[in-house]
This record gives sequence, structure tokens and C-alpha cells, in this order.
Amino acid sequence: MKLSWTPQQHELLVKYREIGAELATARKTAAPGFDHYGWQRLCDAGLWQLVIPASHGGLGEDWWGFTAALEGLASSIRTPELLLSVIAQAGMVRALMLYGSDEQKDRYLTAILNGALSATGIAEPGTGTDVRSIHSLLTPVADGYRLNGSKFNIAHAPVADFMLIVTKLDTDAKANIALVMIDKDTPGLTRGEPDDKLGNKHLPTGPLHFDNLAIPASQVLGQPGRGLQQLIKIISLGRLYYGLVAANLPTPFLTEAMQYAAQRQSFNSAIDNHQYVQKRLVDLAMGMERNRWMVYAALDQLLNDHPQALMSCSIAKLGAAQDFINSAISLLKLYGSLGYHEGDIANLVKDALGFASVGGTEEMHQKNIFNQLLRLTQAA
Repeated sequence: MKLSWTPQQHELLVKYREIGAELATARKTAAPGFDHYGWQRLCDAGLWQLVIPASHGGLGEDWWGFTAALEGLASSIRTPELLLSVIAQAGMVRALMLYGSDEQKDRYLTAILNGALSATGIAEPGTGTDVRSIHSLLTPVADGYRLNGSKFNIAHAPVADFMLIVTKLDTDAKANIALVMIDKDTPGLTRGEPDDKLGNKHLPTGPLHFDNLAIPASQVLGQPGRGLQQLIKIISLGRLYYGLVAANLPTPFLTEAMQYAAQRQSFNSAIDNHQYVQKRLVDLAMGMERNRWMVYAALDQLLNDHPQALMSCSIAKLGAAQDFINSAISLLKLYGSLGYHEGDIANLVKDALGFASVGGTEEMHQKNIFNQLLRLTQAA
């Protein structure tokens, strides 16, 4: 397990921390909607080259370097939307590297390097992210497959250039999940209106509808019927990265809160002399630190196929999300009525609450952790 950044990784962290601060300033005047400027800025900076091999136009599969870059970005950008987009795209890169054919890698990794935006469609109305219960049906036909069904609450659905869709094969076999790649102009694909969310306004989400889409066999990712096992390995990376983002987003807010507490007077003294104020700030810092190290452990396990990796990825996401939500609300309380007014703190609370469900609900991760505990206990 890595206990410190290499000089090269530290340079990436600093570089993307500066970019994050730049994007935070630029977005103050931006209208709601996807941050195309920020997305292209990250692409031009070489973010995706870090995890795409040289054989496909990148610099190599350096997930630790990418993690350093994401941590730097998260520690200064102040809002999570663009970070959530980065996490989703990182999952797409991992999916293609693990299971993509040479043709799929050539096509889609090149598109990612050129700034294309992807989406991953898992959740459905009524079933959420319970993959075994989905209804989007992939039916074998003479020239490939036909896809019918719907997805909802899909990040980038209104604007994505291509998509990875989780489907159920029309078969009696128990192994019946398949992953398929589709492009935005595929006949039979329609996108619904963007969702109107409480926060994360710069992350467009929405529904997708599939009406007898023709899916060539060459667009199936990996092995048909093995989609669930493949999906777990793909989304586990995203889970730990949600934890990394949640652990680092409060960084500038903690610095500002320390300054505010030192200046704000109450009962003839600065409020940072009061133990209950100190506790708020200490709790925030402790949560950030413990969750950051949990993420590092989960990434090390995932990259090395450790038997505890899947559990650790859920722990990293769940713990950091809970602390992020609690920290945002605690900051609002610290600032009092100023925090409740529309502004950075109120927006932080609204954005943080999204982490209760983004990347899976608390209940889903608790169930996964328990199931992994059972598996590990039985294997002992």
C-alpha cells in the first residue's frame, strides 16, 4: 500500500489543485448545465492520458497518478458535479480496458481522449440499481440483438456521446446480464427531459428509452451473461472515488471556517475559543483524514485483486459520504443564519446530500458490506 505520493504524483496533485481553483472561479458565473468548458479543460490538461495506455494514445494505466490528480482537483474545485463526471468516465475507461474488444478500445478510448462524454445506464424506475431485477431486455436476433426498456436518473443522459447500458438477456439461463455499448445517434434511442434536482445542478441527469434498438454483436462489452460480474469490477472503482471526492471537497471550506471562527466574536471572545466550535472543526478534519486513507487502502486492494477489495470500496464510499453530509450540515450550523442564506455553504449542503444516493444508497452499500463479510467469513 502506498503511504506517500511519489514526486511525479505530487506534481499531478498540485497541477490539478490549481486547475480546480481556476474552474471554481470560472463557474461562479456559469448557468446550470453541464460544464463543457471545465470538461475540455481537463481533457486538454491530459487527465485521460493518465489511464489510457500508449497503444491507444495515452501515457499508460497509472491509476495512482490519476488518483493524485483527482484528489488535487477535489480539494479546490468547491462543487462536486465535474468530479462526478470524471468518476463516471473513469469507470468507462476501466470497463473498456478490462472487457473491451480491440475495436471497442480503438473507437471509444480515442473518443474519450478527444473529449467525448460517456454515460453508464444501470438504474431503472421501480428497481433502482438492483441489477438482477432490471427489465431492459436484450433479445437475440439473427443479426445481433434488439434492446427495449428504460433507464432513469442517469448521469450525462441528456448530453452523452456514447453509453454503456446494463441489460437483461432474453434467456432462461441464470447468468443473464449483458453490457452493451450504444452511440447517441442510434435509431430507437430517446432521451427524456433533464431531472430537476435539489443540488448538483451542473451534473445533468435524466432518463433513457430504448425502442427496439438494433445492437450488433460487436457492441456487446465482454461476455454476454457475465455482465453482473463485469459490472461489479467496473463500478467498484467509482465507489472508492466517490469516497475520495467526498473526503477532499470540504478542504477549502475547512480553511475558511477556521478563519471565520478566529474572527467571529461571541460573548467577548472569538468563537474558536469555545469547545463546541472546536469540536465541529476537529470532527470535520478527522473525517476527511480517515476517509482519505480508507480510499487509498481500497484502491490498493482493488488494483491487486485483494479478496476484501469489494467490501473496502463500499466502506470507502459509505463512510466518506456520511461524513461529507454531516460536515456540510455542521458548517451550516457554524455560520448560523449566514450559512442558511443562498451561497457557498447552502450549496455545499444541497450538493452533499446527493452523496446519500450517488454511487448507490446507504442501504445498498450496507447490504454489500454485510454480504462481503459473509463471503469472507465462509471462506476463512
